[in-house]
Amino acid sequence: MQLLPLLAFLLPAPIAPTQTTITPQAIVTYDASVPTLEQVVGHKSGEEISSHAEVEAYLKAVAEASPRVELVEFGTSWEGRSLYYAIVGEPELLARAGDVRAGMQRIADPRGLSDADATRLIDSLPAVGWLANCVHGDEPSGTDSALRVLYHLAAAQGDDVVDLVRRECLVLIDPLQNPDGRDRFVHSTRAARGRWPDETPQSAEHSQPWPGGRVNHALFDMNRDWFAMSQPETQARVRAFLDWWPLVYVDLHEMSGNSTYYFPPPANPVHEEITPRQRAWYERYGKNNARWFDRYGFDYFTRENYDAFYPGYGDSWPTLHGSIGMTFEMASARGLTFRRKDGTLLFYSDGVERHFTASMATLETLARGREDALQALLAHRREGVARGEDGAVKAYVLPPGGDDTRRARLANLLMAQGIEVHRSTGALSVSATSRLDAEGEGDQQFAADTYVISMSQPASTLAHALLHPHFDMEANFTAEQERLEARREGTEFYDLTAWSLPLLFGVEAWSLGALPEGELAPMTPGAATSNAAPLREAPPKVAYVVPWGTNGAAAMLAELLRLGVRARSIDRAFRMDGLTFPAGSFVIRIQDQPEDLHDRLAASAVAHGVDVHCADSSWVDDGPNFGTNRALDLKVPRVAMLWDRPVGRNSAGWARFVLEQRYGVPISPLRTHDLRRVDLDRFTVLIVPEGGNYDDVLGAGGVRALRGFIERGGVLVTLGNATHWATTEDVNLLNTGTESREQPDEPETKDAEVPVAFDPERAVLPDEERPPHVPGAILAVDVDPQHWLGFGYASRAHVVYDSNRVLTPLKLDAGTNVVTYAGPEDLVRAGFVWETSRNQLPHKAWLVHQRLGRGHVVAFSEDPNVRAFADGSNLFLLNAVLLTAGR
Repeated sequence: MQLLPLLAFLLPAPIAPTQTTITPQAIVTYDASVPTLEQVVGHKSGEEISSHAEVEAYLKAVAEASPRVELVEFGTSWEGRSLYYAIVGEPELLARAGDVRAGMQRIADPRGLSDADATRLIDSLPAVGWLANCVHGDEPSGTDSALRVLYHLAAAQGDDVVDLVRRECLVLIDPLQNPDGRDRFVHSTRAARGRWPDETPQSAEHSQPWPGGRVNHALFDMNRDWFAMSQPETQARVRAFLDWWPLVYVDLHEMSGNSTYYFPPPANPVHEEITPRQRAWYERYGKNNARWFDRYGFDYFTRENYDAFYPGYGDSWPTLHGSIGMTFEMASARGLTFRRKDGTLLFYSDGVERHFTASMATLETLARGREDALQALLAHRREGVARGEDGAVKAYVLPPGGDDTRRARLANLLMAQGIEVHRSTGALSVSATSRLDAEGEGDQQFAADTYVISMSQPASTLAHALLHPHFDMEANFTAEQERLEARREGTEFYDLTAWSLPLLFGVEAWSLGALPEGELAPMTPGAATSNAAPLREAPPKVAYVVPWGTNGAAAMLAELLRLGVRARSIDRAFRMDGLTFPAGSFVIRIQDQPEDLHDRLAASAVAHGVDVHCADSSWVDDGPNFGTNRALDLKVPRVAMLWDRPVGRNSAGWARFVLEQRYGVPISPLRTHDLRRVDLDRFTVLIVPEGGNYDDVLGAGGVRALRGFIERGGVLVTLGNATHWATTEDVNLLNTGTESREQPDEPETKDAEVPVAFDPERAVLPDEERPPHVPGAILAVDVDPQHWLGFGYASRAHVVYDSNRVLTPLKLDAGTNVVTYAGPEDLVRAGFVWETSRNQLPHKAWLVHQRLGRGHVVAFSEDPNVRAFADGSNLFLLNAVLLTAGR
C-alpha cells in the first residue's frame, strides 16, 4: 500500500522554488496495484501537460489494473485520435452498466412509467455524472485533473467522500474532448520551452502559432457546436450523452491567467427555459464547491461573465435536456508557469489542483443528492411531455416546399440530438397557427409529408429552445447593458442572442396553438429526405436540366464539375415540358460528356436529393433557350483561401468546412506571407475570411497581387471585416465604406435668435465612433433575385448580424447591392438589437458585387458561414464560388 498525504497528491513536487504548498488536511492511502501517471508516462500529475498519446496510455493502464474502471472508446477526431470516457464505480455497479443505461433512458422517456415503477427504478439506479475536459485544446489543465480524479476514484482508500461517490454514482470521466487542438498546443508549448519553464506571458512558450490549440482540426470552437453538431467529436459526444443521460454534466475550462476560479450559479442572462428547479441545483452545487474551496483557501467567483443563455454551450445544451450542465473556469498558465500582473506566479499544477477539487466537490454533491437528482430529471422530462397539453405552443411544423434538402437536414439534425419528429401521411388541418419565418397566422392546411415536432415529448424544452424565433433576456439585464452602452463602457453580452434554426436554415416553419388533425408516422434519425423523384432509366435525347435554388443542387453541381461534367447556367427563368426552372438552373447537354454520364447523374441526384429533368427536346415554351447569351458556361471551381495570421481561424474554418465538407468544393489554403509569390492565376476564386489587419502581413505587394488577380478575371470574396479592409483607402478594392455611428439630430428652434439650450449628454458624444456591437441577432434581408449572386432566393432571407459593421450601399455606377437589410418594420426577427442599430441598418448593404477589370469583387458585410449552422445563407456563397468566374 502507498501512504500519501491527500494534498501532497493534490500538489505535485514543486517545479520552481517559489511554488507554494498547503499543509495536508487528511491522510489517504492508495492501492499500489493502480499505477500512477508517473509510472505510466514518466511525469507526475501537474508536472507536465500530457499529450493525447500519454492520456490514452494512462487510461488503458488504469482500466487494465482496476476493477473499478471500464474504458469506452466512443468516437474519433478529424485527425484519427480516439475519444474515450472512463466509467468509474464499484465493481458491482460496473457490472450493471448496461442496466443503468437502460434505466436512465427509461427516466429520460417516462411516458407510460407509473409513479410506483419510477420509484422502484430510482431506488435501484446510481447517479450518473459526466466530467468533460479540454474542449478548448489550449485550456489543458482539466485533462490532467481528469486523470487525477480517475486515479483517486480508482485507488483511494479510507476516504469517506470517495467511498460515497463510488457507492452512489457511476462517474463518466471524459478527459480530452479536443485531442487535435490539445496536441497542437502541447507540441507548440513544448517546442518553445528552454531549460526552465518561462513565466513571461509574452514568451514563445505562451504564444501559440496560428491557429492555436483552442479549435479542433476544422478550426471550430466546439463549445458552440452542441446543437449545430457539425463536428465528428460533437456528434460522438451527443450520442454518448443520449446513451447515458447524466444527471450532471461539467465542462471544465480555463480563462485569463490573471483571474481566479469560476463555477455556477451563472451570470445573467439565463435562458427562460432553465427551470427554477435547475437554478436551485446551480446553488446546491455551487455552495458545496465553495465549501471545498474555502477549506483550502482557494479564491473563486460566481454569477459573473459566464451566462447560460445560448443553447449551444457544453453546459446549456445538457441543461435544456434536463441535466444540470455547468461550466467551470480556472485561471490559465497557458504553459507550466505564468507571471500574473500582480507579480505572483501561477503554475499549471494550480489549475490541475483546483479542477480536481471542484470535480470531487461536484461528485460529492451528486452522490449525496442521488435520489433528488434522479427525481429532478424525471420531473423535467415529464414536464416536457406535459408542455404539449399545457403550453401555448402545441407543436411546430415544417411543411414541404421551398428547399426540401434544407428541410430534411434540419429534421435529421433535430432527431440526432434526441428530439422526436413525425411525418404526416396525409394532409393536416390545424387551427391557431403562426408562421415563424414570415407574416402569417390563422387556420391552415398542410400537405402530406409535413414534419411535425410535437411539444408532447420529453425533449420539448430543447426543441422549443431551438425552433422558437426569439427569447427575451431578463429586463434588468438588458436595461443594465443599455446603461453601460450609453456610457460607452463594455457590455456583458457573452454570445449570440438568436439562433432559431428554421430562420437560419431558410425553412418555412409554423408554430401551432392547437394539435394537428391528421395521421402522423414517427421518423427515425437520418430518415428525412427531400423525396426527389429518381432519374428515369432512359437517358434524354438532348440534355439534363437541374433546377437551381436548393442546397442539394449546389452540392450536385460541384460534384459534377469536379468529375469533368460540362454544364451551363441559365441566367433567367424558363419554362419547358410544363415545368418552370428558376434563374440559375443548369443544363447538361449529352454531347462531349463522360461516357457514364447517366449513371453518374442518377447516383448524384439520389445522394443530394435533387430532381433532374430529362429533356428530349431543347424547345423552351417561355424564357431563354439553352443557347442564349444570358448564360454562363461553368468553370471547374479552383478555390483558394487566405490562411495563417491575421486570418480569423473560425471564419476560415467555417468557410472551408462548408465548401469542402458540405458541398465538395476543394480549398487550397494559401499562407498570407506567401501571397506575393503565389501564381494566383491557377485559381478562379480567392476567399479572404474575417481577420485582423491584413495590411501588416500582405503589405502593398500583397494588395497589388490581389488587384492583378481580379483584373485578369479572378473572383475575390471577402467576408465580414475583410470587406471593411477592402474598402480602406490603401486597399481600394471596393468603392464603398463602413459607416460611423449615426449621431442624434441637432436640436431645432423656430427663432434663430434664441440660443439652443446646452445639452450635456449630446456635448460629450464622440465626434466619430463605430456603431455599437450587436450581439448576434437574426435580421431580415431583401434579395435581388435577378443578380446571379441572388439566384435561388425569393425576395427575403435571414442572416446573422454579429458585429458593428454598417456597409454603405454601392452607387449604381460602381456595382450592385445584391442583398440589403430590410426596412425598419421588418428588420429584426430575433435577438437583441440596439435602438441606434435598428435606425441605421435598414436598407444598408449585406452582399455587394463590383466588377474590377475582367474580374469581380463579391463582398459580404457579415460572415455567411457562421458556425456552419446558417444553411439558408449557403447559396449566397455557392453562387459566388460556382456561378461567378468567367462572367
